[in-house]
Amino acid sequence: MKTRIFVLLLATALAAGCGAPENSAGPHYVTTINPLRAILAEVVGSRAEVKVLLAPGASPHTYEPRPSDAMAAESALAVFYASEDVDAWAAKLPAKERIAMFAFVPESAHLAYEEIEHAQEGEHDDHHHDHGTDNGHFWSDPSVVKAILPELVKKLSALDPQGAQTYAQNAAKFAADLDKLDTEMKEAFIGLDNRPVFMFHPSWTYFMHRYNLAVAGMIEPSPGKEPTPKFISELIETAKAKNVRAVFTEPQLPRRPAEVIAEACKLPVFEIDPNGGVEGRRTYRELIEYNADMLKKALQ
Repeated sequence: MKTRIFVLLLATALAAGCGAPENSAGPHYVTTINPLRAILAEVVGSRAEVKVLLAPGASPHTYEPRPSDAMAAESALAVFYASEDVDAWAAKLPAKERIAMFAFVPESAHLAYEEIEHAQEGEHDDHHHDHGTDNGHFWSDPSVVKAILPELVKKLSALDPQGAQTYAQNAAKFAADLDKLDTEMKEAFIGLDNRPVFMFHPSWTYFMHRYNLAVAGMIEPSPGKEPTPKFISELIETAKAKNVRAVFTEPQLPRRPAEVIAEACKLPVFEIDPNGGVEGRRTYRELIEYNADMLKKALQ
């Protein structure tokens, strides 16, 4: 029913003359979320325009595209989205080409959801996650972002052959900065690997895995499904048993479950922002540094 309404709204908007904007001087691309925009912006530089569909604070898991999103997608050279488990709705947007950036991640770098939820010691019948096998929130690990650059450049060069040299040069500069950022993060978290925290959702797990940070549990493994009272009670017991240091929320998800656990265990609540898009969290480096600062405050 929602799909039919969406199609009708789009048709109405197009019929009213609100179609795609006139082409700009260079190519333009559309991304679903800010982290993908930030990565793409580093590679395309001034060669192309990159637009993002989701506003800061919106969850890509539960987002429903608007007719304006469809029109933006239709006018772009390509739409870049994360993965089937993050923003699968993007695969249905009308676009010249739809590209899942997780497809560029080497298989050796994939993290499976069952791996990252091992700290919760067993599945709960009333709280199974409904993700796919692999976690598509790859962007929190600078080394993984570096690993996707060759395939990303290849794809962009196929879409815009005249920009191939620019894309390759920008990617090389970005790769060097990612190496530097990775080194900085390794140094920043030395000695903090034995201080477990609760994360709200597996959105920052690649970062935690890369820098050997301990995750004692996930409050909401499935986006849009609030944890049951039974599950929260089990998490409270886990937090006490494992000497959890802090509980994290996310601006895209409800705070209350995290606050209940924090209050019961007398723990501080911090916030990480896996998507960013606001002042101080727009570029890729800014996004990583902001969340790293939040984690350091919690662990120290």
